[in-house]
Amino acid sequence: MARIGGAGVTLPALGAEAGARDRTQMLTSLPFGEVHELWAETMADYTAAMACLLTALKDNDKPILWITSRAAVLDHGLPYGPGLRQHGIPPERIILVQAHKTIDALWAIEEGLKTDAFASVVGECGPVDLTASRRLTLAAQTHGSRCLLLVRSGEAPSSAAHSRFRIAPAVSHDAFFDAKAPGDARGTVSLVKHRGGERPFSFTMEWPSHAQDYLSMAPTLADRPAAPRAGEPVHATG
Repeated sequence: MARIGGAGVTLPALGAEAGARDRTQMLTSLPFGEVHELWAETMADYTAAMACLLTALKDNDKPILWITSRAAVLDHGLPYGPGLRQHGIPPERIILVQAHKTIDALWAIEEGLKTDAFASVVGECGPVDLTASRRLTLAAQTHGSRCLLLVRSGEAPSSAAHSRFRIAPAVSHDAFFDAKAPGDARGTVSLVKHRGGERPFSFTMEWPSHAQDYLSMAPTLADRPAAPRAGEPVHATG
């Protein structure tokens, strides 16, 4: 038997039917009116957790209220525009708030959840205590908004969140051009808590690289023919 953390129900362990449906759809259809946690246990897990967060944000075209903290910025930096675009999220959708204290970040998240103007309210933070988690859940449920918390914590925090996914990097397949080179980035996603009664499960996500025959050129060089430098000989071919 397997218990879903915090759900208060015991369900049979996930069996062979796990591959019968695409579990990745859960990340792209997280319900509104709830708080969802994407949990990175260590700093090394944060990149994979961030990729899953961006995957979850692509289901809506409204602005995204993104609240981060000084500690998160020092450790991981600010959201990167070209990276957002690579995940299909225009940077102009992001309204970024940087809070100096945890209490200020939690206040900003809660206030953001009290409006329907945003596709999601994102919070980059450490463990959120149970009282604060209940306040965020109440705000999300009352106003039908959605909160995505990117949490870095060495232990599973107690919270009132609807769901929690533990995310970690996974070993990539060999690259097509060299068996010793790394392949496309991968991450392991494990559902460890779900108040709706979903059974625990794990799956691997992969973020494909660009097509092998495509090389992006610098803007100053693109869209113009290549030409030899002045004084260089031109070698005919054929």
